[in-house]
Amino acid sequence: MRACGCTKCGGRRNRWAVFRATDSAIEPEEPDPSIRYTCTVTNAFVQSMARNFEDALRLMEAALSDCPDGLWETDLWPDAAPTGPGPHGGLHGSAPWFLAYHALFCLDYDLAGEFEPWKPPQPFDENTWSFPNRMFAKAELLGYIDHCRGRVRRTLDALTEDAAARPLPSTHRYHGTPFGVNVGSIPLHVVEHASQIRQFLTAAEVKPQPRR
Repeated sequence: MRACGCTKCGGRRNRWAVFRATDSAIEPEEPDPSIRYTCTVTNAFVQSMARNFEDALRLMEAALSDCPDGLWETDLWPDAAPTGPGPHGGLHGSAPWFLAYHALFCLDYDLAGEFEPWKPPQPFDENTWSFPNRMFAKAELLGYIDHCRGRVRRTLDALTEDAAARPLPSTHRYHGTPFGVNVGSIPLHVVEHASQIRQFLTAAEVKPQPRR
């Protein structure tokens, strides 16, 4: 999997200040009961990871839901990262849809950790070296968030101490890192890109919508 330019992938630092969820309309809510892991995993640290994942996915879900159609394909950094064909195929860019796709695609991939065969669900298999071959619609990406919730649930349910200690294989970009350490960092990557989208919307005077 190729790296992009974000901090999770080891590239340039975040161009936007980190968003702090202080607005009651977009503050992370209590996790849905379906995301609470009380089956085979009772470790408090894994329970904390579950909360972090759900908070991150809720922030992304809120940012995408609030993004108007007129800004969906507008690049956050039109000079540094305009949407267009990448050097290895597929599209690269900095529009809200692209940042969300990238964050969710990385989450999905990193939960597999190269320990098992993996491919993204349709239609996100329409990519070249992880770069999308087309723009994805809001409904498609909101559906990907639901898919990722299920992936998180299954991964954390199976995250024993032995599984967490396994070093990532040589085929992974973070090879040698313990699997559990990498899994624990995934929510930060999602928050990073959700924050960028949210601040982009705020600068465009798009107000967050009340959540239930």
